[in-house]
Amino acid sequence: MPSNSIAVEIARLWAPDNLRKVAPGTAFCAVIAAIAYTADVRGWTHFSWVFIPPLIITLAVGMALQPLSANPYLKPGIEFSGRTLLRVGVALLGARLTLGQLVDGGVLPVLIALAAVACTIAFGAWAAKLFGLSQNFGLLTGCSVGVCGAAAAMAASAVLPKHENSDRDLAFTVMGVNFLSTVVMVIYPTLQNALGYSLFEMGVFLGGAIHDVAQVAGAGATLGPQVLSDSIITKLLRVAFLLPAVTGIAWWVARGGASVGQARPAPPVFLFGFLALAALNSMGLVPAEVKAAIIQISTFLIITAIAALGMKTSLVALARIGMAPVMLLITETIFIGLLVVGLIYGLRSVGL
Repeated sequence: MPSNSIAVEIARLWAPDNLRKVAPGTAFCAVIAAIAYTADVRGWTHFSWVFIPPLIITLAVGMALQPLSANPYLKPGIEFSGRTLLRVGVALLGARLTLGQLVDGGVLPVLIALAAVACTIAFGAWAAKLFGLSQNFGLLTGCSVGVCGAAAAMAASAVLPKHENSDRDLAFTVMGVNFLSTVVMVIYPTLQNALGYSLFEMGVFLGGAIHDVAQVAGAGATLGPQVLSDSIITKLLRVAFLLPAVTGIAWWVARGGASVGQARPAPPVFLFGFLALAALNSMGLVPAEVKAAIIQISTFLIITAIAALGMKTSLVALARIGMAPVMLLITETIFIGLLVVGLIYGLRSVGL
């Protein structure tokens, strides 16, 4: 997309008339997100080692309110929240990253993160065909499992061609990946003795094989501060690969010919924002207080986008999705776990 076209599109989206038009629906989605976010911050959704992430609460409430999505007063804001606010939220995720964090752990976490992202996305696209599903659905789920859960699913969805079941597929992926991530969060820390891993290797395993950042933190915390630190660094490396992963998906879909008009063959603009923030943070130009605020805003915007997604998703349509997508997500989860285990053993043997 030419730079002048980008400027025109940005000016149109943020024009006063358009903002007034989208305000009611955006505010409605933000209220849903605020309720879930507040419940999470105050610990109302945490029960021992079990917790319900705010995005799941938001998604469920949004789906319960799905009939309101057709309201002409709310519809523009719902679309704006699910599209524009999502992109802003993903771009702001870049503030989580610094180049220093990404190299502190040495070569092993970098190689594990790179392989986990690239191989899981490729495997998802291939395995989807085995289950009778589209390659694009495999790219969506593979990116979510391989990179960083819900945020990656929504970023991938933003560059995949739209169809009548796009919102349903995205809602299913967000819910399914979060559920499986919670399951492995409980199981994986118990495997340390069986795997024979050091604390460092265990941190790399958790950060390389668990889907969502929150669940990586939960699993790492059960094994102590060293494992927690190493697992988060490895996970942040996977988050750092969001830019090349989503850009690669956009390129792959665009080269299919028929989808060129809907996918974005050029790297999406919001991912450049992600990269720019990561670069500024790496140079120490983002104060700690500002960084913390940006991360909170990013989280809230993504949860608001999830509320919009829920309102656009029919529970009936979700119930009809069938077992094949469920089996694909489970297979991808097993794949990334076995891949990381095998790579750690293999790289250990060559001294990395």
